Amino acid sequence: MKFYDDDNEEDEFTEEEISLAKGFCDACDKGLPTKYMEEEYDVIISNLMFSQKGDYLKKAIEQAQHDYPDDPEFVIWKMRYLIWNDQRREAQQYMQKVLRHFPASADLYEEIAFIAYTFHLKMNVGELVQKAIEMEPSSNAYFILTNLYLDKGNVDKAFESFKEAHRFDNEVLENIDLLILSNNDSHSDRFKTELQFLQLMCQEFPLSKQVWMIMGTLYALNNQHKDALQAYEFAISIDPDIMGLYAIAKEHYMLKNFYKSIEYCWRIHKSKDLTTHVLLGKSFKELGLYDESLQQLLQANETDPEFPYAFSEIVDVLRLMGRLEDIPKFVGRYYESQHLSLEKLEWVLDCLRTEGHRDAFTQLCLSANKQFNSPLDYCTWLTEFCYMVHCQDIAIHILEENYTDLPDAELYEHLGYFLALLYIANNDPKTGLQHLQNALILNQEGIRRDFLSIDTDMLYTLYPEIYMLVSPYSDHLPDIHNN
Repeated sequence: MKFYDDDNEEDEFTEEEISLAKGFCDACDKGLPTKYMEEEYDVIISNLMFSQKGDYLKKAIEQAQHDYPDDPEFVIWKMRYLIWNDQRREAQQYMQKVLRHFPASADLYEEIAFIAYTFHLKMNVGELVQKAIEMEPSSNAYFILTNLYLDKGNVDKAFESFKEAHRFDNEVLENIDLLILSNNDSHSDRFKTELQFLQLMCQEFPLSKQVWMIMGTLYALNNQHKDALQAYEFAISIDPDIMGLYAIAKEHYMLKNFYKSIEYCWRIHKSKDLTTHVLLGKSFKELGLYDESLQQLLQANETDPEFPYAFSEIVDVLRLMGRLEDIPKFVGRYYESQHLSLEKLEWVLDCLRTEGHRDAFTQLCLSANKQFNSPLDYCTWLTEFCYMVHCQDIAIHILEENYTDLPDAELYEHLGYFLALLYIANNDPKTGLQHLQNALILNQEGIRRDFLSIDTDMLYTLYPEIYMLVSPYSDHLPDIHNN
């Protein structure tokens, strides 16, 4: 079992605290009774939470609450556990119960407000924060209040609340990225409010590097790259570091200052704390220096094969170099040498499809079956993916060549739906309807919901026969007679 220890500088537990958590777990395994002080329970629960030991964590919280029923700290731990365990409804019900029956405290109000706001629970966060501030004002409470005002677009009140948070704890500036960048939609009202808020922050804290870095990020997200570059340059003039240099290199790339981007990348490389091979490769590519670009991108791929952007850039550079025959070879080696997630596998397949490498695409689709636990799971994925990328003929070929004679009862019941959808999408509705009829005969109790949900309006309008076949199996089909 892994416990957090002080060998990792990110961990905060001493050997004695780790031993305490291990002792609790050992006692649980052996069914031995235990009794700890409140401070010891807090250490045990903290360690188990960060070590993600859910079963032991639940037992520790329950036992702590049993032994110390009046301690609000363990009530807070239970709320955190429920949220951590993705039991949001239970968490909300528990917090409402706590508010009704547990003695009020600023910490309790503040924690409930924070959880309710962060996880969008249906509770009056503003009222909870105000109660916490009335009982015992704190930086955290004002921080939550700042967020509420930003949500409402009230920049002035948000700014005043943040200044109060800073008055109680000036380190709150280091966490400003938790306040800003709450969404990446540059067209939202919240985003525009954040820009105005940060402009006031830059005036109030002109020597805060963190404020200027976040300001640069907001400008970059809003495609104001000249303003972003100025903000980043001001930030590193306060305190130069690698991340600031990298941000500047990226903005020069976005402004098409490719030589400048390369210059900053080389400065970063000297530190050996951050690799910029991908950004260098992209900059060289834009300058038409394909050999240099490929060298950097291959280095990036070697350093971190799971990093997706290097892969797509390599494919693109090979295409620009006219080395089309090398693309499927590279893709094949890449796939065979890496354990790809399904998401990355689809990304690799899409590169092959875009480049027109049909045979390589087909072979990779075939080999993807090792990613799935059952033939049904694989065939479901194959149908949906090939349908979405308009390669339904390849899915038909793979299914008919490899799976129609497979002695798998569960798959056999569903295969007709897959082939029906694929043939219809492949402009062969007659064959598709035959497969659909067979599927309905085999599975009369219901129809696969995914068949009903994909382009239903188009399918049923173009092919009323399909509508007539499937309508007895669903009560939510569109009324095609009105079209």
